[in-house]
Amino acid sequence: MTALHGQVQEHISMIARSTTDSVQLRWAPASPLLWRAARNQGIRLTRQTMMRDGKLLPLAERQQQRVLADNLRPQPVEAFATAGAEDDFVAIGGQALYGESFLPQTDPEDEVSLGALFNASTEQDNRFSFGLYAADQSWQAATLLALGYLDTEVNANETYLYTLRGADGPIAGLDTLNSGFIAIEVSNNAPPPKISDVSGDFRDKVVMISWNLEVARNYYSSYAIDRSVDGLTWEQINDSPFIPVSKEDQAPRAYYQATFPENNRPYFFRVRGRTPFANYGQASNPVQGLGKDPLPATAPSISGVFPNQDGGFDLGWTFPDEANVNNFQVFRSSSVRGKYEPVSELLPPDARNFRDENPLRANYYKVVVFDKYNRELSSFSILAQLDDTTPPITPLNLRGIIMDDGQVIINWDANTEEDLLGYRIWLANQPSDEFKLATGEPLANNYWIGKTTLNTLTPNLYAKITALDTRHNPSPFSDYIELLRPDTIPPAPPLLTSIEATDESLDLYFATSRTPDIERHELFRRPAGDTSWQLIATYPFPAEREASQHRDTKLEAGVAHEYRLDAVDYTGLRGQSKVMVGEILDNHIGETVRKVRAEANRREGSVALSWTYTPDRDELQYFEIYRAKAGETPDVVGRLQPETLPQKDKKWSHAYTDSGPLRMNTDYDYQVRAVYADGALSRLSPAVTVNY
Repeated sequence: MTALHGQVQEHISMIARSTTDSVQLRWAPASPLLWRAARNQGIRLTRQTMMRDGKLLPLAERQQQRVLADNLRPQPVEAFATAGAEDDFVAIGGQALYGESFLPQTDPEDEVSLGALFNASTEQDNRFSFGLYAADQSWQAATLLALGYLDTEVNANETYLYTLRGADGPIAGLDTLNSGFIAIEVSNNAPPPKISDVSGDFRDKVVMISWNLEVARNYYSSYAIDRSVDGLTWEQINDSPFIPVSKEDQAPRAYYQATFPENNRPYFFRVRGRTPFANYGQASNPVQGLGKDPLPATAPSISGVFPNQDGGFDLGWTFPDEANVNNFQVFRSSSVRGKYEPVSELLPPDARNFRDENPLRANYYKVVVFDKYNRELSSFSILAQLDDTTPPITPLNLRGIIMDDGQVIINWDANTEEDLLGYRIWLANQPSDEFKLATGEPLANNYWIGKTTLNTLTPNLYAKITALDTRHNPSPFSDYIELLRPDTIPPAPPLLTSIEATDESLDLYFATSRTPDIERHELFRRPAGDTSWQLIATYPFPAEREASQHRDTKLEAGVAHEYRLDAVDYTGLRGQSKVMVGEILDNHIGETVRKVRAEANRREGSVALSWTYTPDRDELQYFEIYRAKAGETPDVVGRLQPETLPQKDKKWSHAYTDSGPLRMNTDYDYQVRAVYADGALSRLSPAVTVNY
């Protein structure tokens, strides 16, 4: 199905079959709507000759169309009535096309109800399905329904292209690009393949016949099943064509259940495929078999098992005398679900008892009857045990481990007693406590996987084991084993008590954790707002018990830092203190300007000053230049705000020219001070004296 310009386009599928002097054509619309459109418009069937003697014809000759039918429509109802008297499929096709209704009557006054609309849609689907079904089973029905055509004017050495179109133009809704045509070589008339892989499962007067559909369903629309008593003379046993149904998720096989009159006599069955042209393919290879009488109505019933004076068991059972069987046999196992082995020879049909002279400690007996086809029916099992008060030996080499998730795994050497039933595990938190049973049913294997809590301060778990025999005689307790619980409880967190700040350092005071399994304490620092911690101090055990203070220096003033103290145990679990914040006090005194140089220039009437400076804070704004005569108080005579101010921790060179007024032969002292945006000032630089 395709869409063209928003309109859904559907297919008409075509198939063809050729003989030496004719070509049969069959087609099938994809939906009831397309079928109705083809009937209403009529079908124009044309033929073009594409090849002759295996050679492609010239384009002009290939394009010539021969009209085989210019207005092909279904025949009137009278034609179906006449032919339907002898062909049931013609009658079905006529009913699908002209019958009054395929559904129960709806309320005639309720013409627009949902039920009426649904029934109308369903009826169209039914008519369409039954019409195609009738055409698939009868060539006469196909031609009467205008779904088939026989072209008798053909040449064996030619290849034809057949095309379906509407009698008065394109059929509404038909995808003409991808359907409605077929090419066929007249000489290529090989018969359809023989049905393969036919098998039969013979039972009581019935056989389930199956065959492979993988190839057959590409050629056949239905099947006939034939039966024979001698393999030579055959009769078809299905009155109507058999159409198999197979699911997509199952193997492509067909199944048909056939019956036959009597058992114990050979019968032959074969399958023939019927094509949509209503002709049969070659019959399959026959399958042969004979039916078998049903199994006896009842199985043997053990009436009792009794110990005898020789140390064995006498077994008796009941079974109908009139049943036609071959033999009995007694089987035995050491457990009810174990493997049953024969303990007797084949016994005659009238046997009803047996003596087991060498029984096991525990014996589960079954009596099996074999019919004349050697099929078997078994009794229920029954238990018989010898007297036994001896317990198993104590299990040895008990060992185990507790995993990080609390899973407990214990195993031991397996006991070797034949009557061993299993084992039981007992647990306690202290060896002096009462051990409690940790298992329900006795353990069949020599290991146990359980669970214990890890959320406890009790570090160990203790386990021991007993063995039981089938009489529930317990062995003595094994020695207990000690299992170490993994440590999943972190240490108690240490405590940061206070932080004292000066203008040079931060003093941190703390109390360490007193959890017994502490291995070390670790002190971490990070700038406030950062996500990464830096380890700045480690206090290993036992020295950590004496630690209570840490001094942190070389920090930038006015920058907040966060601190955290961790207690770490021997398994790596951590207890973390709360985070505290501190910062070194800021005295707002910047780095002093040093090594100021001064040089007088009497010709220009000025003094040139120069210096280098590395600020220790952010946002340096400018420099103030102070001047004074010897012995006097200096005054600000200028301010330097260079285009590029030095960044923090970066050295930079600066220069300033003092243009006066200045007096000749006078000594002047010069000093420089840095001024920051946050109000911080550096101290005045050492005075430099120059004579002007």
